[in-house]
Amino acid sequence: MDFEARVWDCYGGDSEAVRGLHFGNGQGNSKKAEGGLKVLIFHHVPQSKVLSRFWGDRENFFIDRDGKVWHIWGINNPVSNPEGDKMKRALFLVLFVSASLTIPSLSPAKELTKIAVWDLTSGDIKGAYAQDLTLILCSEVSKLGKYEVYSQENVRTLAGWTAERMQLGCTDTKCLTALGQMDIAKLISGRVGKIGNRFSVSLSLFDTQNAKAEKMISEFCRSEDELIELVQVAVRKLLGEEIVSAAPSTPIKAKPRPSSVPPTWNDPVTGMEFVFIKGGCFEMGDTFGDGGKDEKPVHEACVDDFYLGKYEVTVGEFRKFVDATGYSTEAEKGDGCLTSAGEKWEMDRSASWRSPGFPINDKHPVVCVSWNDAVAYARWMEGRGGKTYRLPTEAQWEYAARSGGKREKYSGTSQEGELGQYAWYGDNSGRRTHPVGQKNPNGLGLYDMSGNVWEWCSDSYDENYYKISPKDNPHGPIVDPDWIPDVPDVELRTVRGGSWVDDPWFVRAANRFRDVPASWGSFNGFRLGASAR
Repeated sequence: MDFEARVWDCYGGDSEAVRGLHFGNGQGNSKKAEGGLKVLIFHHVPQSKVLSRFWGDRENFFIDRDGKVWHIWGINNPVSNPEGDKMKRALFLVLFVSASLTIPSLSPAKELTKIAVWDLTSGDIKGAYAQDLTLILCSEVSKLGKYEVYSQENVRTLAGWTAERMQLGCTDTKCLTALGQMDIAKLISGRVGKIGNRFSVSLSLFDTQNAKAEKMISEFCRSEDELIELVQVAVRKLLGEEIVSAAPSTPIKAKPRPSSVPPTWNDPVTGMEFVFIKGGCFEMGDTFGDGGKDEKPVHEACVDDFYLGKYEVTVGEFRKFVDATGYSTEAEKGDGCLTSAGEKWEMDRSASWRSPGFPINDKHPVVCVSWNDAVAYARWMEGRGGKTYRLPTEAQWEYAARSGGKREKYSGTSQEGELGQYAWYGDNSGRRTHPVGQKNPNGLGLYDMSGNVWEWCSDSYDENYYKISPKDNPHGPIVDPDWIPDVPDVELRTVRGGSWVDDPWFVRAANRFRDVPASWGSFNGFRLGASAR
């Protein structure tokens, strides 16, 4: 019996003597134990996450280079009295291998790329889930046989960093450079969370040699039971590997339109009308060559089927939300709303969505609402008709604005001379909003996608995101809020479409703009999206 196996940090850092018993200098050498058993131990996961299971009465496991799982029954604790009967204690490991399992003949060890895996952070889910999913992520990377995996705790021990320093993350240039100096070539960090009724896994891959983000990916599922497979799929896609799951349950590819899906959907409480958008792929970004640098490079993006509001959310629809919940907007609780008096812009404490500084009625798009206000509205709508409501992603928004991904400069037309037929903007608005639906719709029957008000999207903003955006259902980057100068702990959000105050360049369908989530002005509104089923 002669094989190699990986065991994650089963001895931790408590006993150099026991560690040396198995692999000499602690750098990957192996030592044959009695009966020809050869054990190679890598430090992948903090000891606190494995020791209790490995050395308790419960079953644990390790994985060989071919990804086969070997069961282990751990007896006794090896870390006490390291100068004592350490060989005897080490040999208390009893390995149970299925009779049908063929022990592989392994080739000599090759140099592996060193990769660090940071603990996944959690949002709206149990912290224990994030810890367990971090272990699974490490396992999946290890099974590829291409990487020597270092956990966050391993890096802390090697670098001598404090626990407080580790909590700051490692997406900044200084930390990435430090990893590169430790010969760790790559870093994976990410987050597990929940948006509405859907669970999300977002991962980022960083190149430590150049201290920059290399690729980002987000995957979604509808139940906690699917999170394990979701992490496995996400990390393989992040690293450019073949997806081995025989029947992935995550929505990776755009689905054909079900015959039972109606072309429109009306919310019974607000009367809001939604238009069904058939998913597909399109060239996203500055296809006309006159956009900003954050619209480049042009890249293929694919979105699944979804519903999108036929109109921007109106004052009347927002009023029903406020009346039902007693909600106060951030403008009402704060310093009022940013309004315009001629060419001068200033915060008006008396201005809000009820009175934004110009005449309105219930058919006007609601303004003076922040990203946070828009998200609160979507949560209020949650579950009606069995649907999930949320702000659209940038990809969904641009796909819909361009009439299903067509090469349109504005929503509905590419001719600036025709823009006034489709949009309220600086040249024709009279410096105020107008009731929704008065201009021509685009090719999907959506109104005011260009002009009238800027529309909040769900995505965080990063001007370089298009360089690393995934193809399928991109949901925006994972952003370190500390990069925003003079605005600590704030993550910018994307707005699209331009408004009544803007010139034609700003109301282009590909134009990207950004603002802080707590920002509100008399030009900011939103449009709601909904799940296709």
